[in-house]
Amino acid sequence: MKFVVFAFLGTSIPALVACGNTEAGGGDTEAIGQATQAFQRITRRDAGPPLTFSLFSFTSTVSKSGKYADGDVRLDSVTRGDETWSQDNLQKVEWAKILVDNGVDSTNGGHNLASGRGISSDLDGWEDDGPATVTPTSEDLAESLGNFDLTSIVVTRENVGTASVELRFREPSTTFFFWERGDTTSPTGANSDTLVEALDGRGRTIASHKLLRTEYSATGISVTTWNGAFKLPSTPDGALPVLGSVGLSLEIPVSRLRLTSTQQAAGGTQDNGPDYKVVASDPEHSPGRR
Repeated sequence: MKFVVFAFLGTSIPALVACGNTEAGGGDTEAIGQATQAFQRITRRDAGPPLTFSLFSFTSTVSKSGKYADGDVRLDSVTRGDETWSQDNLQKVEWAKILVDNGVDSTNGGHNLASGRGISSDLDGWEDDGPATVTPTSEDLAESLGNFDLTSIVVTRENVGTASVELRFREPSTTFFFWERGDTTSPTGANSDTLVEALDGRGRTIASHKLLRTEYSATGISVTTWNGAFKLPSTPDGALPVLGSVGLSLEIPVSRLRLTSTQQAAGGTQDNGPDYKVVASDPEHSPGRR
C-alpha cells in the first residue's frame, strides 16, 4: 500500500514568509521562513512502513472560577471508557516550533497563526495561559499550549496559505487528546481539519492522519477567545464558540507531532483554520495501565 505522508507533496508551495523566532525560548535565531525545497524535504522523509493512528472518543471534565463568564476554562481530567486521566497523568506541550506560516492577514496583521486565550483570562487567574497575539513566535505558541486552560489555544486564521507547527512533549506517549474550537452550528463542535503527523527522533514521519471536523465529538464546553486583534464572540450577546474533542492513539510512543493546515482558493483544500489544543498521556498511564 502506498503511503502519502503530507497533504501537499508534489505541489508547489509559495515562497515562505519570515515572521518570528524558530525556537521556543526566544532569542535572535533564524527566521521561520525556510526555502521551499527544504520544507518539502523534511515532509518526505521515509522511516519505513507507516504506522496507523487510531481514533477514540473521550469526555472532558472542566471547571471555572465563576468570576468571569468569558474567563478561563480549566481542564481537570479526561475519561476514556473506564479510565480517567487527571492533570497529574497528562503532559502539556513543552516545546513548539513554527515551520511554515505563509498566509498574510492584511486586515489584522501577521500571517495565519495566532496565540489566543479567553477574553478575561488575564483577569481571571483560574489557570495559567499564554499570550494573545496575532504575530506569535514559536515560544508564544508553546506558552499557549503549555497549560491546562482550554481557552488558551493556537488560533489559525483562514487566509490562503499553509500553517505548520511542530510540537514536543517531555516524554513519549501513545495517547493524545485534541480539542478544536468551532461554533454552535457545527454538530461536532469542531469546524476545521488538521493533518496530524507523528515524528520519530530524527524528524521522519511514521504515522499520519487527516483529522476531519466530522471526526470530533461535541463537548458542550463553551469558550471565548481574544487573539490580540479581535475577540470571539465580539459582542456580549454573541453565541459562544464551542469545543469538539477527539483522541488519537499510536502503537508506539512518540514525543513529536507536526500539525498542518492548508487554505487554498475556492475549489482547493479548505481546512478552515483549525484552532486547537492538545495534551498527551504520561508514559505510565497509557490505556490498560493503572
